[in-house]
Amino acid sequence: MNSSALLARFRAEVRDEAQPYLWSDPEVYSYLDDAQKMFCRLQGGIADATSAATQLTVAAGTEFSSLSPLILKLRAARNADTGRDIELLNYEDIQFGRSGVTYDYGVFNGYKLDSTPGEVRALIEGMEPNKVRWVRIPSQDLVVKILIYRMPLQNITAANQNLEIDEHHHLHLLHWMKHLAHLKQDAETYDRGRADQFRTEFFAYCDQAKAEREKREHKFRTVAYGGY
Repeated sequence: MNSSALLARFRAEVRDEAQPYLWSDPEVYSYLDDAQKMFCRLQGGIADATSAATQLTVAAGTEFSSLSPLILKLRAARNADTGRDIELLNYEDIQFGRSGVTYDYGVFNGYKLDSTPGEVRALIEGMEPNKVRWVRIPSQDLVVKILIYRMPLQNITAANQNLEIDEHHHLHLLHWMKHLAHLKQDAETYDRGRADQFRTEFFAYCDQAKAEREKREHKFRTVAYGGY
């Protein structure tokens, strides 16, 4: 369903099909836009390996590189020139190792956080918003490919726009749209009880969608048992 189809479905469900409308088209599109974005936040985002946001061009000597603010999570990274994986580390790993052992500042996982040039072996998240810090500092220009979860690339603002999330989720966005609609400060539209009800239904669906995605992505491993 595109934005026009969802607007029509919204009007049918809230019985707002006669003009003058209780909610204008721009208002409904803003509710739809926010619903898709909220779904991404709660469910984990849109898996992406091909958009412009997944390629970082890094000049030699670069210490930090900017990420798209649409990125919710980095899943993997690799040097596109050599094909070698780049380890993902969080800034907290500098202070506390994954086992909980305190590290001396600047040394962690065998890496030293300084300006030593060389082949990039890791990236660090969390030092600055929407940026990563390279370890080591690249000694030559390179391209880094990243696998991400992200927010939608485009805002929903008008008729006949396509959504980025899978179509089987589209109708469930109506819960959040109606939640927002019933918070409109107008005697004919405001209804806190219904707004809360639709919010609860939307959050429950997002939890279900997240659980289903995590189940699909889970890698099953064979466990060897001793004994018999």
